[in-house]
Amino acid sequence: MMTGPGGETAATGGPGGLRASHADRERAIDAIKAAFVQGRLTTGELDRLVGQALKARTYAELDAVTAGIPARSGPPRRPQPARARRPEKKVVSPAVCVIMTTTLAAGIWAGVVAGGAAAIIVAMFMLNLAALATRT
Repeated sequence: MMTGPGGETAATGGPGGLRASHADRERAIDAIKAAFVQGRLTTGELDRLVGQALKARTYAELDAVTAGIPARSGPPRRPQPARARRPEKKVVSPAVCVIMTTTLAAGIWAGVVAGGAAAIIVAMFMLNLAALATRT
């Protein structure tokens, strides 16, 4: 056995006994997350493996964690392109049709009886009523 900085020991038999860095643990966690996204792990397995990866101190411990990930079955799936949504057709309420017809009729009546300025005032008033009536 060799003694490293801080009194850490590593087996001379291979790199598995060497201390893993934080970046090594992050790479292992990224591999675990990728397997979860691909549907190869359940939520419980994800939590368990991430916890084990965070506790792992050596390369051998990290290898044991990532060795538990099920192999990918079949070729990798290509992501499906998002489908464009068609805008929904808005159906005009019969009440809106009645209000608009009434507004038009009131505007014409005011224009004939009282003149153009009165027709504009009546039309604006009726359109405001229509807006209030159709508010959701």
